[in-house]
Amino acid sequence: MKNLYVVMGGLGKALLWTSLIPSLCEKDEVEKISVMSPWPWLFEKHNQIESHEPLLDFRYFPQLEKYDKIIYHEPYLSDYLKEKDQHMLDNWADAYGIERVSPSPRLDPPVVGDDCFELSERCDKPYYVIQFTGGMMREGMHQLCPRDYRPDLVEKLNAKIKSKFPNLSCVCFRHEYEPKPSGTITFKSKIESGVLGILPLIVKSEFVVCIDSALMHFAACVKDKPTFVLWNTNQTTPSRIGYDFQENILCDTELCIDTSADEVFDIIELALK
Repeated sequence: MKNLYVVMGGLGKALLWTSLIPSLCEKDEVEKISVMSPWPWLFEKHNQIESHEPLLDFRYFPQLEKYDKIIYHEPYLSDYLKEKDQHMLDNWADAYGIERVSPSPRLDPPVVGDDCFELSERCDKPYYVIQFTGGMMREGMHQLCPRDYRPDLVEKLNAKIKSKFPNLSCVCFRHEYEPKPSGTITFKSKIESGVLGILPLIVKSEFVVCIDSALMHFAACVKDKPTFVLWNTNQTTPSRIGYDFQENILCDTELCIDTSADEVFDIIELALK
């Protein structure tokens, strides 16, 4: 059976979906499966992916006829919206007719040249990685989104971390149109797939602090990496799309995340002792 699995949505969601690949191979009785996604390069090096199609209009691409079935299930267009405690992976697994699995995304080591990404400054010291904005386009740097960490609290948290760990630099994973925390080094993709360059940076980092966005899912590919995730449960929760092996810090607000910098820092400091 040669099936094509269609995975829509954001980069982090596609990373989470990789947790299901071994089970889907077993279900289809094949060594490798095929996937269509807005992020085909994400699957390029995966040893259980046979082919990775770019997102196409099904009506006009006869090369898709080679697949026995084109399988598409979108959790955000299903009962997942009503079942507030169901993890997205469980929703996918139920729809595919496979056993539920623990969230365990995997990327085979990507080959990303230095010409695909850059850091805004040279980073010769040990460092930690942050992402405090993400998830949607915004009209300008000052527009806040519900999953963002409030900028003044970002500044306070970074100041506390640097006071405790003065030898650490800070690498910030962000878009150019998102605010840049002071004293940070920006990671920048030169091409779309250059974002994969963040993975080896995470591997070499001391720890990761982020919101529910792409960096959280990249960090989950590095199982032993201390990772601290800030959540606005007014939007979603770790039981819905997160990882229980990461340190999840919750708040519930109509606006952006407003957990005090002291609380976040105390959790980080305690975990790193």
